[in-house]
Parts: sequence; C-alpha cells; structure tokens
Amino acid sequence: MNNASLDATLLATNISSAGLGNRMRFTLSALSLAESTGREFCYAWPQSDKFRPALTDLWHFEHAEITWAESIEIAKTYPYVGTSEDLKAEDSLWHLRSGNPLTLPAGAQTWFERLRKLTPTQVVRERVETYFDGLRGAPYVGVSIRAHEQSHAKTKEGSPVSWYLNRMAEILVQFPNMKFFISCDVPEVQDQIVSTFPSSIGLADKGKYNSAEGVVASVVDLYLLASSSYMIVPYWSSFPIMAWELAGRRIAMENSRAGRREIDIAEVPLTFDPLRPLRRFQTTP
Repeated sequence: MNNASLDATLLATNISSAGLGNRMRFTLSALSLAESTGREFCYAWPQSDKFRPALTDLWHFEHAEITWAESIEIAKTYPYVGTSEDLKAEDSLWHLRSGNPLTLPAGAQTWFERLRKLTPTQVVRERVETYFDGLRGAPYVGVSIRAHEQSHAKTKEGSPVSWYLNRMAEILVQFPNMKFFISCDVPEVQDQIVSTFPSSIGLADKGKYNSAEGVVASVVDLYLLASSSYMIVPYWSSFPIMAWELAGRRIAMENSRAGRREIDIAEVPLTFDPLRPLRRFQTTP
C-alpha cells in the first residue's frame, strides 16, 4: 500500500501483545473516529504466537486491512500516535496505535454500540447456540475466571479460584437450582469448577491459550456470559466488560473487590437469542 492511497485515512494498528478486549475496544472506536471525521478507515491486526486469529475469524468485519509489516513501514513516514487528542487535522494520514478505546467526538458511535451490532462468524454462532440450548429458558450465572499464567498479576492476585468456589456456594444456598456457565482460560481449573458444581457447564476443547481456536472459544464464552442473568468476574480484566456491554449493561456483575449485588437473580429478564443478548424478556415471547 503506497502513501498516496492513504490520504484522508485513519489507520488503526493494534498492539501485538494486546488481548481480545483491548483490540476490539481500540479498533471499533477508531472506526467510529474515522467515520465521524470523514476519513477512510483501515486497520492492522498483528498475528503471532501472542495472539493468533484474525478479526475476521471471530466476527464479520468488512473493512480494509493491511499487514503488520506494512504498518511498520508506513510508520517510518507517519509515526504512530497513541491518542485521538494528539492527532492533527491537517495530517493526510492519522496513524493510531493503542490498546485502549479512543476519545470520540460528541455523537460518535461508541465501541460497545458497534460491538452489539457485529455478527459472529458461523463457527462462533453454531457453538454459542449449541451450548445455550443447555441453559435456555431459566436464569443462570456467568462465571468468568482468568487463571492463566499470562493473566495480569492484579487479576490473579485479586480473583483467586478459591473466591469463585466460595461465591458460587453462597449463590447456591440462596438459589439451589441455579445453573452456572463457566468461562475459564485454564482447562484444569474449569474442570475443577465443573466437578465441584454439577449444575455448571463450560466449553470443551477450547484450544491453546491465544491460539485461533482458543480465541474463537473465548468469543463463544463472551456471548454466553452476556446471556446470563448475573456475572461473577475477575478483578482488573477487560474481557467481562465486553460481555457486560454486549448485554447492554442490563445484567449486574461483581468481582472479588467490588460490585456485589443483593438482587433476585431469578427475576432478571431472560435472553432468548444468545447472539443478541441485549434483547431480554420477562417471559418467553
């Protein structure tokens, strides 16, 4: 791609080590910034052992993409900028590189509004619907656990597995028939939770951490968490925030440090389409 073809363009380059949540928040907010300022949009989505899948392996996303190598070459002429506040209107190319959502002009569509409108790929849709059939028609608690060695130190320290075990036991005292959906990045930990609580289920065969198969499974987890009636989630993690936003902030969530809610989970409106968890009904429509 030559520089002339990048006039009046916003190029959003993701940080190679960023996880799914940070990538989506940045890419979608960059798309909104481009549209609200009348610029063309293209993006770079680095793929490596740190993060293997393409964005189009996860959602349908029909926007121009360039390679990471092309982005690096373009940066020699148009250096990376980290925030929208540092952009200059007169520059022909805005070359942003970040792992955070961008500050947007008033009225621009937020990253989470865009996320809610995205359509997952067929492999994601099929797995979401298959697992949701075992949860459909009754409230359930979504349990998001980050126990992998690559998880942020604050997350592992603040949300140990023991906290989840204790909290799930407390919920069952109040709601003996409650089901749980387990989203965990360590298969052995997920197996431990499922064996301890027979009313819980989680995806099998999730693939290696940050592999293409593994991140596809994470997106399946995302929709099933968002379709729950309540979430218990890790401290200091962007992943459950995506689920919460996907659900239109219509479900409560708590972590080990804050947010515990005294609510009647059984009274939370249910979702009947796990691919659009924003739409909820008090009873079966």
